Amino acid sequence: MNDSKMTTGLAQTWVSVTDLQGRTHLEARWTAAPHDHAPVHATHAA
Repeated sequence: MNDSKMTTGLAQTWVSVTDLQGRTHLEARWTAAPHDHAPVHATHAA
């Protein structure tokens, strides 16, 4: 699953993370969004 949400100045993306026990889960990461894109609302996969 690769889903992202954008707001003014920030972009939220989901990344897969594997812990020391070998379990994988998704974590949200916020990064600075490029200023040349308009805010976008992403749809979620069901």
